[in-house]
Amino acid sequence: MMTYKTIGIIGAGVIGRKLFDYVNGLDGTEVAYVLVSDREKYAGDTVLAPFVIDDAVQALERRADLVLESATPALLSQLGPDILAHSDLCGFSCSALADSAVEEAMHAAANRSGRRFFVPHGAVLGLDGLCDGREQIEEVVITTTKSGASLGQAADARGVLFEGTTREACARFPRNVNVHAAIAFAGIGFDRTRSIVVADPDTKAMRHHIVVSGKGLEWEISVSSQSLGGVTGSYTPASAIGSLKRILGRDTFANA
Repeated sequence: MMTYKTIGIIGAGVIGRKLFDYVNGLDGTEVAYVLVSDREKYAGDTVLAPFVIDDAVQALERRADLVLESATPALLSQLGPDILAHSDLCGFSCSALADSAVEEAMHAAANRSGRRFFVPHGAVLGLDGLCDGREQIEEVVITTTKSGASLGQAADARGVLFEGTTREACARFPRNVNVHAAIAFAGIGFDRTRSIVVADPDTKAMRHHIVVSGKGLEWEISVSSQSLGGVTGSYTPASAIGSLKRILGRDTFANA
């Protein structure tokens, strides 16, 4: 099992701050940096401010053992290969992988260095089953329902905004469909996985409904959590900490 003495964090939003608080409280592990776009925004935060940096080159030069990305798909695409040259990387903005060039660059960097890239399950469940059942699974459809505002649309938007491949969905809604990307990556791929994005102006919840079918199997998984504002649901921070605990090997009872 890999021992991580230093951990870098990219992003200090809802998820990034939860990750920071957890890592900063660990014995034997130090926060190497928290990379943000504007360090002045955090000047008044006496706990976080000493770790904040807004220079990506300077941050990556610190070569943390593990980097946790919780910012944007664009930033993960930009920095991921350079991070993987020296560090393991957990990317919460995994819709970046829908760009085949980005995925190939990540694979190439990891293969050269021997470092690992982790795709967290985010706001849904069951990625282990999708991975284990790849050879039997024939169809995966995921429907996400959110308010129009959280999807970057008009507040009164209603109905199906998108239906197509998950690769296309990630291009259209890069900050809203990380769940779709994780499912596609774990399962039958970005081109065979189908995505549906629905706007509902009357909901404060973020709902994901996954239907999986194949040779001798059929699953349905529904997950709903209240919005914390923006694109993050109330379950996602807890999920992020759970994923980090498994990476660090700090779960007393681990899934296998």
